[in-house]
Amino acid sequence: MSTGWQLIFGLGLIAVGVVWIFKREVPIGIEGRAPSFHARGIGAICLGVAAIVLGLIVTFDVPRNLEVDSCLDGGGSFDYENDVCNSSRSVPVRTQ
Repeated sequence: MSTGWQLIFGLGLIAVGVVWIFKREVPIGIEGRAPSFHARGIGAICLGVAAIVLGLIVTFDVPRNLEVDSCLDGGGSFDYENDVCNSSRSVPVRTQ
């Protein structure tokens, strides 16, 4: 499970998507100004579903990619089959 900003941001996106689906209205425009227009009906539902999918990706996929990236940045090699970082340090790093 992810922690930190990924979890908060992902759950926030999911919540926004659910609200957009139930309201069936999405204000679109520049932040701090009145909305230029509103997406309503099926457009709002599609945007809500897209927000939910993006929230799920951020919550569950981004932390794994960051784990692999930090392993490779540290000079190690990532064993995808065992989900373990094989680094030149004395103790292999393993996170969930």
